[in-house]
Order: sequence, then structure tokens, then C-alpha cells
Amino acid sequence: MTQKELEQKVIDAEGRVSFGHPKQARAWLKRTHGGEVLVAQFYPHRAKRSDKQSRGFHAMVKPWLHAERRGGWSIEALKLWVLGEVFGYLEMTHPLTGEVLRFPAELHTSKLTMGQFCELIDRTLELAAEEGVILVAPDQYREAKEKEQRRLERLAQKGQAA
Repeated sequence: MTQKELEQKVIDAEGRVSFGHPKQARAWLKRTHGGEVLVAQFYPHRAKRSDKQSRGFHAMVKPWLHAERRGGWSIEALKLWVLGEVFGYLEMTHPLTGEVLRFPAELHTSKLTMGQFCELIDRTLELAAEEGVILVAPDQYREAKEKEQRRLERLAQKGQAA
């Protein structure tokens, strides 16, 4: 199903919103939010990165903060620097002093699309490697954790069977 077809199924001509999976949505709402006021945010399906992705990015770059070259940097400072290196900088001249100021073209990871966020992760891995810091990508970290969990479950089953 294309993005356009999905949008047409979820938002009708009068702008009324319906759930993509109505039975599951109603069951979830009844179970968890009966009588509460909810705030919703709408954006094209899969166009925005998830909170899980943000947490993964933060976990990925933390070891870089402990590297000698980045020692003392906050995670916010590192993110701003990486955003500038990946998406470029805007230069503006201060109207009174004439000083040229540089700002990252993208100031917040929360505004990035999924594609941009993937680019940010890939380029962050490259930038860190150029400084001799090897980071683990969020998906590789997750896969390693899942593999370890499966290994522990197999060991537990063998222990029960013995």
C-alpha cells in the first residue's frame, strides 16, 4: 500500500480521522485510557523517527563522550556538533558586531525524518571512527542483546531439563 493510499484510508475527504487498525486501537484505548483526555500528534506513517530510535542514538554516542578528544562535552554539545557536520551549517552575520555566527542547519534531532535520522546514525558512526572511537549502531546493539537473551534462555532450559 502506498503512502497516499494509506492516508486516504485513514483521513477522509472531510478531514475526519479513523484508525488504521480500528479493533486494536479501540481495545487499547478501552484498556488503558478509559475516561482520560488524550493528546494526539499526526504525521505521515513512518515519516517520523521513534522515541526508541532517539534513545538508541543517545546510548550509541555515550561512549564517545568518554573519549579523550570529547572529554567534558555534554551530550547536547556533541549532538549539535554532529548535526552540523552531517547536515551542514548556516552562517549569519551579527547585525551589530559583524561577527559571523555558525549554527547547525538542523538544530534538533526531534525534527528529523526517519531517513534523515538514519543518515545521522550512519554519519555519526563514521565521524566517531575518524577519531578512533568505534561505536555500536543501535540495531547491532539490539541484535546482540536479543542473541544474548536467547543464549541465556537456552541455558536455562538445559538446566531445567537436567
